[in-house]
Amino acid sequence: MSHRFQRGLVVGKFSPLHRGHMAVIETALAQCAQVIVLSYSVPEFAGCEASRRERWLRTLFPRATILVVDDVHMPPNHAPDDVHRLFCARLLRDRLHSTVDAVFTSEDYGDGLASTLSAQLGSAVMHVCVDRARAGVPISGTQLRADVHTYRTFLHPEVYSDFVGRVCFLGAESSGKSTLATALAAEFDTTHAPEFGRELSEA
Repeated sequence: MSHRFQRGLVVGKFSPLHRGHMAVIETALAQCAQVIVLSYSVPEFAGCEASRRERWLRTLFPRATILVVDDVHMPPNHAPDDVHRLFCARLLRDRLHSTVDAVFTSEDYGDGLASTLSAQLGSAVMHVCVDRARAGVPISGTQLRADVHTYRTFLHPEVYSDFVGRVCFLGAESSGKSTLATALAAEFDTTHAPEFGRELSEA
C-alpha cells in the first residue's frame, strides 16, 4: 500500500483525547507509512495525567509511535510558539532519532511548526490541516474540561470511562439500596447494576 508521506507527526495535549484529536490522528495514519504522536502538558489537567493519556493513545492507536513526555524539561503551555516548536524538534531529533515529512494539525500553528521542523531536521516538512473550522467535530479540550459529561459523546468510551464516578451501596436486605440506586441513575442520566448479593447467596 502506497502512502502520501513516509512519516507524519501529530502533537497535542490531548487533555482529554477527543474525537477531533482522533480524526487528526486517523487522517495521519491513512496518509503516512508511520505516524508519531507526541503529547505533553505543563501543567497537567485533572483526569488527564500523562499515564492516562499514554494509555488512551496506545489503546486506540496501536499502529502509531507514541511518546508522552513527563519530565521537568517541558515548556509550559503558555510558552511562546517558537519554544514549543523547538521542543518538538528536539524530541524528534534527540529522543526518537527521527525526522518527519508531514505534520498534521487542526490549528493555525501548523504552518509555523512545519517550518521550524524543516529548518531543525534538515528536510522539508509539509503541514496538513484537518478540519480547521471544526465542522466535522465541533468540540475543544477547553469545552470538555469545563463539562466532560455534557459533551461525553465527543469522547471515545475508552476515554470517557476514566471520568465516570462509581458508587457502591452496601447494606442489609430491604434497606432501600435498589431504590436509591435506581433513583440516582435516573437523576444523573446513567445506568445502574441491579442487586447481586441475594442471587449470589442463593447460588
